[in-house]
Amino acid sequence: MNKFCVLILMWVSLSSWGQGWQPQQGEGGVQLWTQSHPPGPYLALRLEMRVMAAPAALLSVLRDTSRHREWLPKSRDVRVLATSGPDDELVYTRLESPWPVQDRELITRSHVSRRADCGLELKVWAEPDALRIRSGLVRIRDSSGRWQALPQKDGSTLIRLETYTNPGNNLPGWLVNPIAIKAALESFQAIRRLMEAAPKPQHQQSLLAANARCVATP
Repeated sequence: MNKFCVLILMWVSLSSWGQGWQPQQGEGGVQLWTQSHPPGPYLALRLEMRVMAAPAALLSVLRDTSRHREWLPKSRDVRVLATSGPDDELVYTRLESPWPVQDRELITRSHVSRRADCGLELKVWAEPDALRIRSGLVRIRDSSGRWQALPQKDGSTLIRLETYTNPGNNLPGWLVNPIAIKAALESFQAIRRLMEAAPKPQHQQSLLAANARCVATP
């Protein structure tokens, strides 16, 4: 079954950061925690990393559907279905799975909140009935998540994600969980590369400059 569960990266909102999480071995500068999510066998994931880019670069990467394969390699189709203002989107994603596992499809609603410190928070949750079910695909019904991008005093941005997805069809947790963890770590590192490679506006001033209206997150 390979990496189709990488979508676990984008979705799950738990009650608060850092409660009840078990630290795991990360890689490439990405920290990782896991948490059981009964009654299902699939783990919730929490990831953190520092990125030398502005917080808004995260949103630019996640919402650029033309480049989704660069950080979500098993995504076969990602497209915006509808928007309701600049901060809300309804998105369709189809994830490739190797035979005999059926491809997954996921429909998510996202909302962006702007913070006083110039950071941002992106909440995403499944809206599985927004489109008619298609034969040959498994519709993911249980998926939600929360991203945060927080400016730091050294000019970097702290990226946080808490995420959980139930892929459906009673796939075994012992198979899904290791694949999801590996895919999440790899995707986080790819997101960092894309954020840091994004062109920056000329004469861009640091959000943390003395005369800036934003204050760094401790």
